[in-house]
Amino acid sequence: MINAQLTNRKPQRRSRKSAGGFTLIEAALTTVIISTGVLAILAAQQAFHKKSDWAQRTGTGLLLANELRELTIYLPKHDPTTGTETLGKEPNELTIADFDDIDDFAGTVDLNTLIGTGLEFRPPINALRLEIEDMEKWSQRVDVVNVLPDNISSTFTQPIGTTELMRVTVSVFYHPTQNNPVAGEAKIELDPVLVTSLSWVIGDE
Repeated sequence: MINAQLTNRKPQRRSRKSAGGFTLIEAALTTVIISTGVLAILAAQQAFHKKSDWAQRTGTGLLLANELRELTIYLPKHDPTTGTETLGKEPNELTIADFDDIDDFAGTVDLNTLIGTGLEFRPPINALRLEIEDMEKWSQRVDVVNVLPDNISSTFTQPIGTTELMRVTVSVFYHPTQNNPVAGEAKIELDPVLVTSLSWVIGDE
């Protein structure tokens, strides 16, 4: 009887436990997902830094432009003594400290066209006419022209002293540098970048 029961009993299959850990495909997919996320974070961080740097430069440029506006805003258009007899700086005005009117900032004025070459300050100066330290990579350019009363923003300008309105434009530039691949640690200067431009019009005195 016992032998019959043993004979009829079916052999039991042992359940096969699944192996622990990830398969190769799962590991590969995980690596791809994590790598994509890390690259996205790095790209976003890089874009944030670029925007932050540009915003900081724009703010600095606007401050530098306002320094010259503050310097010139209370000056007369032309020399208080000679008027329009001498356009541009007078012969005795050798430095920025001697400038006493707006057309002094026009640079060298051509006697035929009465158009000035403009002035550049590098390093930039403040409203007290002093150079600003540690800003060698920045410059201010001043252009002085006359404009027509009915079109003060036009690029079609007039010779200095020929209309009632004078327009002053201050352009602020940043001068980036990079390492010179030939000279080791030496820096080479790249093309200047216009950061901001500020214009205002001066009427009758």
